[in-house]
Amino acid sequence: MDTLWRHLVVQDYEISRPASTRLEFDLYTTSLTAWPAVWMDDPTPYGVLRRPGIVDIDRTVHEKLVGRLADHLFDPARAQAVVTRAVGHRERTAAALTRTEQALAVGTAGMTGTALAEATSAFLPVMSTHIVNWLLPEAQWEAFLTHLFGDEGRARACLLALSTPAATGHLLAAHQDAVQAALAVRGGAELGSTAADLTARIGTLYGEGTPAARAMPYEDPAQVAGLVQTLAASPDPEAEFEHITAARARTQRLREAWEAAALLAAAGDPGAVARVRAIVIVLAWACDSEERRKVLRHSYLSAVRRWCQTQDLDPATLTTTDLLTAGASS
Repeated sequence: MDTLWRHLVVQDYEISRPASTRLEFDLYTTSLTAWPAVWMDDPTPYGVLRRPGIVDIDRTVHEKLVGRLADHLFDPARAQAVVTRAVGHRERTAAALTRTEQALAVGTAGMTGTALAEATSAFLPVMSTHIVNWLLPEAQWEAFLTHLFGDEGRARACLLALSTPAATGHLLAAHQDAVQAALAVRGGAELGSTAADLTARIGTLYGEGTPAARAMPYEDPAQVAGLVQTLAASPDPEAEFEHITAARARTQRLREAWEAAALLAAAGDPGAVARVRAIVIVLAWACDSEERRKVLRHSYLSAVRRWCQTQDLDPATLTTTDLLTAGASS
């Protein structure tokens, strides 16, 4: 994620995300500098913007803030509070994007701009939680669990199980949606309307590049219709659901077994039990949050691009500031 240089921690998205637009750089760097406020109500900025895409963080500030974050995430009450807040940001973003899509569908520029401004305001904190996912105190958690189990291998196995999402990842979930659509068409549903509905749900998720700059292939209902027809003609699409369901069930059982093992190992020590509960709370959120953020990110960037087309604007040159005032300027 970052590079150490002298007394600085340098986050350079020009290297890690070279195909990004200015808006994407702005989303990442604005949310990066704000994560202490989002997660800990700490107004200390996490670094200084060198230019869009690059942030320089004083190493002392980095170590202080990351240390405070670790303290937060070892306390179950504070861990639950920040996770609840993070989920709320996701839900507000999704609601604002739904309003944006509705406004785009009826061609109401002012309503679309207002909804996009709301979506931007809600999505920036979601992006800040993405940053925190890279700063989780995994080394401290592993050391704590190693002490608890008396075995490093068991500690790592426990962390791995707790870090494996029980929910289906966004690409696999999109594929499941496509298979469901194929089964519906096979059962007599009309192809065009089925493909249009599927496009609205998964259209931005597949394809190279970024939906900020160009439409993804499955934003085109005709291409989605071709995918649905192909799947409908396949021999046994239902079998995939059985394999996916069984794998998810195994993952959930393993997660529950390791959670129980950690709590049993901590029994008799209230402080250790609290730490285990905090780790479980945070990892249950963290292992799934990137999947949900990716869906919101692609939906958001696609909506911005399509709104720009109605306003004769270049989506590659916009900033978050432009979008936060989009309602007033439409």
